[in-house]
Amino acid sequence: MATLTATSYESVDVVVVGAGLSGLQAALDVQKSGLSCVILEARDRVGGKTLSQPLASGKGVVDLGAAWLNEATQPKIYALAKKYGYETVIQPFKGDGIVEDTSGTIHRVAQDHLPDLPAATLRAIGMITSFLETEAAKLDLRHLPISEFDKLTVSEFLKKKGANEDTYKFFETTIKGLLGVDATELSLFFYLDYIKSGGSLEELMSEKSDGAQYQRLRQGMQSISKGMAGDLQPGSLFLNSPVSHIHQEKNPSTCVVTTQRGKQFRAKKVIISIPTPLYRTIKFSPALPKAKMTLADSTTLGYYAKTILIYDKPWWTELGLRGSFISLTGAVSFSYDTSVEADAQYSITCFIVGGTGRKWSILSPIKRRQTVLDQIAAMVGDEHGHRVYQTEEIIEDEWIKEHWSQGAPSPVMGPNLLNKYADVLRVPCGNLHFVGTETAYEWKGYMDGAVSAGERGAGEVIQALIKPAAGQS
Repeated sequence: MATLTATSYESVDVVVVGAGLSGLQAALDVQKSGLSCVILEARDRVGGKTLSQPLASGKGVVDLGAAWLNEATQPKIYALAKKYGYETVIQPFKGDGIVEDTSGTIHRVAQDHLPDLPAATLRAIGMITSFLETEAAKLDLRHLPISEFDKLTVSEFLKKKGANEDTYKFFETTIKGLLGVDATELSLFFYLDYIKSGGSLEELMSEKSDGAQYQRLRQGMQSISKGMAGDLQPGSLFLNSPVSHIHQEKNPSTCVVTTQRGKQFRAKKVIISIPTPLYRTIKFSPALPKAKMTLADSTTLGYYAKTILIYDKPWWTELGLRGSFISLTGAVSFSYDTSVEADAQYSITCFIVGGTGRKWSILSPIKRRQTVLDQIAAMVGDEHGHRVYQTEEIIEDEWIKEHWSQGAPSPVMGPNLLNKYADVLRVPCGNLHFVGTETAYEWKGYMDGAVSAGERGAGEVIQALIKPAAGQS
């Protein structure tokens, strides 16, 4: 999609900053209401943290970013997939998984089972899981209480519960998978809120019909964003247009939005759909309120990378495996079978996340790939480990090195933030409105949350601009 000129859009009702799912949904809703709206995207593409890449072989695509949805629990993103006619693929879950514990021992584990760890470790995992599920279930996401849990990191909580090394790493690996950070980096209260946002910890980790990893799209998740962009009014999407300055004028009450190339748009409202930590990349005048900037400066995005191993056939299924390799110590924390049988696309997507990912990241590209291959081969075992190296293609992506993302999947709060700033994420600042997946109540950090947040932001500006005008007529 080419960069477009702004000749006919120098003055509009609404400017949306960011063409990820949240921004696209907001722009579509605003335009549908009859208001004029442009959307400015810094990248040369739409989709934000949805990014799908065709394979060199021509056998379909793989997702470098967000990859899963659920037709029952994530209705908004599923409805968009169906609206544009995309085909869902159920995540394979039959077969055994491989788990490496902190001692380096390899366990072959049946679906829905834990590895053969000491009884005390299994009891501790069960007890802590029950605590997290129970406390998360108590939360009212729209009216969060002040909680003592916000004073603790998850790491401190686990240590207070007497977690041994395997227990600690079990929960930390889960956190790394969900948010790309270590247990030392987020508050227990934030984690409980995040769990409740996705239903439960069990649902967040599941590949079954109630789970967050239940379905993928044959055409890739970015296809939804492309479909949405195609529904925008012609000429209203501007790629390669990073915003450098947003000035709010008092009289008249308007905003002037300036891109890095110097193009200016005057609007009554601005919807900002970029990750909270990236607010600092834009100059706001007057400055954003202190609380909003504290969030921008204090929240962090996780380290999240994928190395996708592509094969000519799914050799792991021949071994009775489902492509799940979980390590409590290795560079690869976990993996999924991300094949699409209809395209003869056979792949294992390896996730390198959190602190172990940051250490892996400083290696050379060749060494990074070799580390991934060696780890998975060792987990497969001597007899069949050689098959890991027989790849057709390897694709790697590190979101932290993407300038307009700076990490994934969603900003994280450390201790003593959520108690103070639970509502600040969503509060407008004058004529500025804020969306993005982290501002969602349900499914924050996920595509469904991004869409619902976009709907909320659009609703705010439509309410403000159309209802008063209707009352004056």
